[in-house]
Amino acid sequence: MKHLIVFILVTTYFRPHEACVKNRVILNNELGHGRLLEFHCYSAHDDLGVKNLTSIASPYVIEFHDDVLFLTVWDCLLRQGANLKYFYKVEVYKAGHRIILKCGQIRVWTAKLDGIYFARDLHTPPVLALHWNSYI
Repeated sequence: MKHLIVFILVTTYFRPHEACVKNRVILNNELGHGRLLEFHCYSAHDDLGVKNLTSIASPYVIEFHDDVLFLTVWDCLLRQGANLKYFYKVEVYKAGHRIILKCGQIRVWTAKLDGIYFARDLHTPPVLALHWNSYI
């Protein structure tokens, strides 16, 4: 019985990424017609650079697997408004326990004029999570 438990733990921990559906962070721009959302997303291993998302564009999707050895964290600096006056650095994804990797996790972040909204799946309406910071 002990061998079975060890086998299950080892195969769960060291399973290949191919068997694991990628996690996704989804960024939406609902700021209004003609308003840009500028974002810079990065993790310890990937830097996507500075990008812009228009209000009529499809959502921007970041796909990745959790890291086996290190805690997977994705941060995004979101900016909007005249001269990019409004901003927020958001931890858009943080993996749970390292022992059991998560597969198929979804984090939805939506920029609106009154703040940044969040949902953990595609079927739940996002709720206001953060208010924009602004340069004075």
